[in-house]
Amino acid sequence: MKQFFVIAAMAALALTACSDPEGKDGPKDNTPKVETCAENLVAHFPLESADSAVKAEGITFASKVGAADFKTGEIGKGYSNTAGDNSESYLKFNLAKDNALSKLENVTITMWIKNIEEFQKGGLLSANGKLFPTQDWPSFVMMFDNKNTVKDETGADTGVKTQQINGRIMFKTAEEKETNLWLDTWDPAFAKYATWFQIAFTYEAATGAWVLYVDGVKVKEAEYGDKMPFGKCIPADANALYLGGWSSWIERYQGAADWMTFFAGSIDEIRIFNKALTEQEIQELRKEELKIALS
Repeated sequence: MKQFFVIAAMAALALTACSDPEGKDGPKDNTPKVETCAENLVAHFPLESADSAVKAEGITFASKVGAADFKTGEIGKGYSNTAGDNSESYLKFNLAKDNALSKLENVTITMWIKNIEEFQKGGLLSANGKLFPTQDWPSFVMMFDNKNTVKDETGADTGVKTQQINGRIMFKTAEEKETNLWLDTWDPAFAKYATWFQIAFTYEAATGAWVLYVDGVKVKEAEYGDKMPFGKCIPADANALYLGGWSSWIERYQGAADWMTFFAGSIDEIRIFNKALTEQEIQELRKEELKIALS
């Protein structure tokens, strides 16, 4: 009988070890996961700390400048520049020669943003590298512009204030000429601050379609005639990705202007996919991210 109890105790101990959430397999993680197009995710910027700022091939965290830091917000930890005066603040990431962006044909870039000032402007995400020696714009940039007002049918000012969300991709053609795809849109809905919202840009090389979504809703699209893979906008000498600033102004490209300013606010959960997500997929992604933020 004593031998039975010894064996039973040993069996119970073994069972406990196998099911122990703090055992050799590590703690069980019941946190909701983002499943939408997970197989197409090539880069994720959790922005939780310097050690866990990014998960992507050939992209590593380099440094933070000015008021830029990793701070907790409603969506989670993320980039935050709370200076509020467009002071020089940004996060820098190193780009290896072969990286998650340089290999892309199609792309979707999503992120959550919170402005801390009404009608905030500034660079959100920008890659460096020059297609041409005289280039004064970065090869790729997403940014906010400043305020504008809505005009009525006669062109008169209605007094309704708007804000602009912009995205620009630059390519070098076979004829060694510069060509770019530009998408900008003014809307009163963007003139909000002190609240998180999601933006997403998608680009599809086969069709040349460049689309902007805000909170899961398509707000503007453009078609690019030359139809090039997204990776062609990342020059061979590109070695940095800037969050919260413009590479052209940070690196003082020829002709860069001081209005290429720094974003004062918060950014979180940047995701880059190797496909142009549909409107439904972006809406599903947004729901999952909100669920995680509220869990």
